Amino acid sequence: MSERTVPRSADWQRIEALPRRRLDEGVAEEWARLMTRELLVPGARGKLRAWQGMALAELAAMRGLWGALPVGLGKTLILYLCYVLLEARRPVLVVPANLRDKTMSDFRSFIGVWRTPNPMPRILSREELALESNAGLLEAINPDVLGVDEADDLANRKSSACKRIDRLVMADDDLVVCMLTGTPSRKSILGYWHHLCWTLREGAPVPLRESEAITWAGALDEQRGPPAAQPGPMGRTQSEAREWYRKRLLETPGVLIVDGDSAGDVPLSVRVRYAHEDPTIDAHFATFLLENKNPAGIEVTDALTRWSMDAFLGSGYWQYYDPLPPQEWRDARRGFAALCRDAIEASERTAHPIDTELQVRRRFKAHPVVIAWERFAGYTPPTRVEWFSASALETAIAWIDEARTPAIIWCGGVAFAEALATATRLPYFGPKGRDQNGNGLHAARATNHIIVSWNANKKGFNLQAWERQSLFQPPTSAKWLEQMWGRVHRSGRFTPVHADVFATSGGTVDAFRSAFSEAGFARSTVSLTQKILRADIAYDTVRKTESNRFRWASRN
Repeated sequence: MSERTVPRSADWQRIEALPRRRLDEGVAEEWARLMTRELLVPGARGKLRAWQGMALAELAAMRGLWGALPVGLGKTLILYLCYVLLEARRPVLVVPANLRDKTMSDFRSFIGVWRTPNPMPRILSREELALESNAGLLEAINPDVLGVDEADDLANRKSSACKRIDRLVMADDDLVVCMLTGTPSRKSILGYWHHLCWTLREGAPVPLRESEAITWAGALDEQRGPPAAQPGPMGRTQSEAREWYRKRLLETPGVLIVDGDSAGDVPLSVRVRYAHEDPTIDAHFATFLLENKNPAGIEVTDALTRWSMDAFLGSGYWQYYDPLPPQEWRDARRGFAALCRDAIEASERTAHPIDTELQVRRRFKAHPVVIAWERFAGYTPPTRVEWFSASALETAIAWIDEARTPAIIWCGGVAFAEALATATRLPYFGPKGRDQNGNGLHAARATNHIIVSWNANKKGFNLQAWERQSLFQPPTSAKWLEQMWGRVHRSGRFTPVHADVFATSGGTVDAFRSAFSEAGFARSTVSLTQKILRADIAYDTVRKTESNRFRWASRN
């Protein structure tokens, strides 16, 4: 039993004393009408949705907003109008890099319908914000209103981008921050704790000190075994603590959590299907599971590599270094990574904090570890993809052939997606939301099937023109499934949506099933019921034999 307990501290008393309000859709509708009259261009046709109006009203009243809103509710318009409402003079918007073109296109579509920010916000990507060359960019711009779309991309509070925003917020008491997300966190409140502090400061319903927030996380988070901390004043059990925390969030002004599906009552049907059988794949899985070896006979030791290898083998290929990088490179990389962790952490509260690896290399250029790593500057170990089976590709091609209407094929692996695009001559939208010809996903039309990387394009895009979708190499996260399915199953959709998740191994089945516990955590702490808990889910069965039992065995 843990000896740590959530304290009844001064910060706890501050949080308990915060005002409470109950969200009311009727009140939200009234705010939407008022905000529409205020922000719509005279003579134009447009209407804010209830929760869009409520979000803007709360932002204006609290001078900050943290919104957890269903995928497809219209967060981009909220962010566009927040600069108008607050009369921002130095507006900045942070978005994922692959959504920059889409966001600019959306903003252009608002002109002439909604009042225009003056000046228009400067759009920065999270990746751009993290660059060494942009260490002082936010301070140089000195924004008075900072908007963040897809705020969960800033979940890692130790990242360069987060540290730079944190320094900006701490240095400017007048800065207004608006952060919106459809999927706040996977398994820990620490994924968004700092967002609440940035947006609401003393009005945040969480501790302002990181050490106390970590104790809260120990009592509330999804974890193996018993909770790492006792809930103390939150309740007697973790269940009671989560209920207390959930209500405290929901009732805090400036925190807008909408539990609902933007697609309304439109059905979402999900079918878990199995890829074609193949004795070659079966044989590789037998070697992999029994001997912990990849197809080259090299032992696979770490857990992350094992999960990746499981996904690759089930899809008919494997990736490996060719040739194997020298041991000196591996040792130097390991040593430099450790130095970076220590140096960045030690500099956090100094006058000259370090945020990036490049800063470490410059500041510690005489350090033996840096010198050893610099010997390999410019060296990237070459990788090779080796295919040994086309059965998973044939499964995808057969699914495309049976789809009666244009469909989306989501792929988790680049090699698989590229091979499928080559075999079918379909456009593949990979990094930055662009296909082989440079066309943007935001401008794609549902006149044909498309292949899409879910790693790169699971957020932001409106793909509701497509009715069917399939998924190969699925993620373990309900959060990512929510985002993917939400590209199609969203507001403005009136016909049913069908999604097929293809299992290529027992590990991929486990990955899909593990998403349910994550969705349960989101529902119990943030009161968001994700699509995986709303969907009608059916499971096909596979005939297990002596030869295929290793491929389809549960990894859990």
